[in-house]
Amino acid sequence: MQQKKKILIVDDEKHLVSLVSLHMRLSGYEVLVASDGEKALALAKEEKPDLVILDLMLPKIDGWEVCKRLRKESRIGDIPVIMLTARSETGDKLKGFECGADDYVTKPFSPRELVARVKRVLARAEKGSSVPERYSFGDVDINLEDFTVKVAGKEIYLTEKERAILKELVTRPGELLTRDRLLDAVWSDEDNVEYGNIDVHIRHLREKIEKDPESPKIIKSVKGAGYAIEAP
Repeated sequence: MQQKKKILIVDDEKHLVSLVSLHMRLSGYEVLVASDGEKALALAKEEKPDLVILDLMLPKIDGWEVCKRLRKESRIGDIPVIMLTARSETGDKLKGFECGADDYVTKPFSPRELVARVKRVLARAEKGSSVPERYSFGDVDINLEDFTVKVAGKEIYLTEKERAILKELVTRPGELLTRDRLLDAVWSDEDNVEYGNIDVHIRHLREKIEKDPESPKIIKSVKGAGYAIEAP
């Protein structure tokens, strides 16, 4: 019989942990729980879970630091991490991805959505499709460590929102990202935004990185659904 995959849930909110644990078990996963950053690191080293659901605002060691330390450990450095937080600012999300997170879910969330994200991240990990260090397509080159973007060898300026949208697309090449998903990833709950905001920023991105913005080869539109970036 195939062994259950282990999910480590790191959060100090007992009600949320109970809810997430229940849905993970119902989905066929074994669940491990840690209520602070120190316990999370110790448990990760001891149990080597298949995936970590990691809250950012933790006692003792915050989630960003936990993620950084996980990535530095050779034996557990490749464990996928989904960051779970009430913070929704674009800068926080970018910081999470730069620390090595594989995905990001903002509270409040649907447990079913979280389960879907877990399945998707695990599937990606099994295929060995971890986020590359660089994304190159034609004369466009994106360094995913410091997220500098060059076109024909010349570095170009992107606004914070443009960077966030592009990073969300680039870390999932070939995957359709709906407008809802991009709005959730880039704008805070307090922002008054509409789907049109995404389209405007996509148009500006295309003007900066596409040879022909009217006939894009990199950022593709999926009619009525959203956008996808071409696999390099």
